[in-house]
Amino acid sequence: MISYTDERITVKNKIWTWMIDKKVHIISWIVFIFYESIIAGIFIGKFGTFQNYVIHYSLNIALFYIHAEVVLTSSLKKPKQAYWKLPIFFILEIIVYFSILYGVEWLSVKYSGYVGIRKFEFSVAYFIGPLYRWTFFTGFATGYYFLINFLKERKKTENLEQQRLNNIIQIAKSENAFLKAQIQPHFLFNTLDFIYHNARESSPIAAETILSLSEMMRYAVDSNQDGEFISLGNEIEQVENLINLHQLRQNHSLQIRFDYDDEVKDLKIIPLVLITLVENIFKHGNLNNLNHPAEISINQNDHTLIIETSNLANLVPNKTGLNSGMENIRKRLAYTYNNLATFEYYIDDNQYFRAKLTIYNS
Repeated sequence: MISYTDERITVKNKIWTWMIDKKVHIISWIVFIFYESIIAGIFIGKFGTFQNYVIHYSLNIALFYIHAEVVLTSSLKKPKQAYWKLPIFFILEIIVYFSILYGVEWLSVKYSGYVGIRKFEFSVAYFIGPLYRWTFFTGFATGYYFLINFLKERKKTENLEQQRLNNIIQIAKSENAFLKAQIQPHFLFNTLDFIYHNARESSPIAAETILSLSEMMRYAVDSNQDGEFISLGNEIEQVENLINLHQLRQNHSLQIRFDYDDEVKDLKIIPLVLITLVENIFKHGNLNNLNHPAEISINQNDHTLIIETSNLANLVPNKTGLNSGMENIRKRLAYTYNNLATFEYYIDDNQYFRAKLTIYNS
């Protein structure tokens, strides 16, 4: 339950926070009012009442901020419209200022018997003083407006410069990380090469496995550095390494066929698409049935590249990674080829998983 006392404390805290935030403005106005009141009183030989000072300085301070925050901000927001907006806003501002000033003094004279420093009357001479005050405060407000905008622009420039420096630092860090990423795989490849040469005589199968694994890893690393497209022949070579690797693990018992035309090797394709399709076969396919081998075919007809895979699906499907791998291929093809590529995959009535990738104008 919130009490009335709590609400008052919250209001006081807000007022105190606002005063701290605006302390420079408050102190500046206090010094200015005190200085001007003393100087004006000594020069004229007469001081006004406290009520007079409160009313007139409140009006002039309001004029200062309205001119800076409303009139100039609205008029100069669109520079092309400033030439007609400024005069209109200035005229309206003068009319409102003089109307309020005249109304306040009229009410003061009528209801409180106040007699000001100058004679109260509706005449040109009477409005010369307020006109000077309007010019004085709006002039300072104009300087305040341009000063604040200058400070904002300088702050914005400093922030942009700081952001640029941060970007340079981030780029330097990224380049350093990239160099590290280039160095680390070479250590791994050198280690695998060392193991391969030492195992080649004592364990030929293990050595062949290490060689196939090393070639695939090297291809995966290099494909990220070669640009957007690679030779399909390189991808085919790594698919053969992948098949060989799985065959070595399963003692060459896997039923899989890989057919392609030699002319397709020179075609360009985005990397790791064919390998992803083949990995999907090993992960989700049943490759132990002699009568239902998995099949991978690559051919080109009339400048159209067609890649097809089919495999008997596992009776107990592996739900991890299927959709993500296929959707990754679909998104990459759409990004690179747009409408020049189609990709479809499904499981037919015979429990065969089939995928077909078509790239036109290859």
